[in-house]
Amino acid sequence: MPDLAIAPTPTLSVILTGRNDGYGGDFLARAITAIRFNHAALTSSGITYELLLVEWAPLPDRPLLSELIEQAVPDVRPQLTTLLVDAEYQEALTLNPRLAYLEYLAKNVGVRRARGRYLLATNADVLLGRAVLAQIAEGLPDEGVYRAPRIDLTLGLEQSGISWDVLENPANHWRARELRPPLYSGGTGDFLLAARDTFHRLRGFNEIYRLARVGVDYNFLVKAYSCGVAIHLMGGSVYHLNHAGSFRITRAQYADSAAAAPWGNQRWHSRYVSYENPESWGLINAPQVTVAPRRVRLIFDWKAVPPMLDLKRIVIPGRSAVALPRRTGDKPA
Repeated sequence: MPDLAIAPTPTLSVILTGRNDGYGGDFLARAITAIRFNHAALTSSGITYELLLVEWAPLPDRPLLSELIEQAVPDVRPQLTTLLVDAEYQEALTLNPRLAYLEYLAKNVGVRRARGRYLLATNADVLLGRAVLAQIAEGLPDEGVYRAPRIDLTLGLEQSGISWDVLENPANHWRARELRPPLYSGGTGDFLLAARDTFHRLRGFNEIYRLARVGVDYNFLVKAYSCGVAIHLMGGSVYHLNHAGSFRITRAQYADSAAAAPWGNQRWHSRYVSYENPESWGLINAPQVTVAPRRVRLIFDWKAVPPMLDLKRIVIPGRSAVALPRRTGDKPA
């Protein structure tokens, strides 16, 4: 990491992952829109923050996502630190050849290195709502995991004039989801907020099961709940720049061929098992080199790669500890 030891601890670390691969047709444009909006909103709310961008297995024939973001949103440069993760880690870690992006291992890389009092694991096309910002600025108890419902904006919404009026206008809402206790799940990967100590005590997202990325966010809630960490619903929403190719829009295409889905089989037992990541979670043993100001490369080293299989770290929470609703077709592991 860059030498930030003398810098004051920010209130919030915003952790994003991505790469310049055109996911969903316009990933770069959506990321720029969200980063520009969130930077202005966080700054005007008086929230000091750092933006940790994990570029997972960047493509060698394309410009870095971080370079393009810095060019488009120069105001964010003082907050932005980029972690470039060598592509060999993807190849060494995946247990599913169709899974080209280990999203939550990438997020763990950021979680492990973030400096903020609170850590927010979110996605690059998510905009923070006004009420959520107000609660972060006011301060939250350090113990607990915080969730916020996601509102999907209508497809094709003009992004150049995004404002509070646009976001809060129901005419621009394609879908809004109600979150219910005890886990307040639903679009979980778009907003998971917790104190840094809480994230570290839980050791981040599941790194043991590497056959799918869908459901790993939900599985984190199972881990928190089974460890006695309270899960709270915040009093506001976040907004998603909806796009063609998103999981919600395209998952029906793989209803009869789950094994072929690019996100893995969504019906793995994410609701019924917990996990215990090793102490090396988040690729903390990966050698690092600074390649530019606030840009660090994680160099591939087999010593940083966890075992391919470590099933002793998968546990079935007791029914008394975790009583979760069952989806149709799900069976306990």
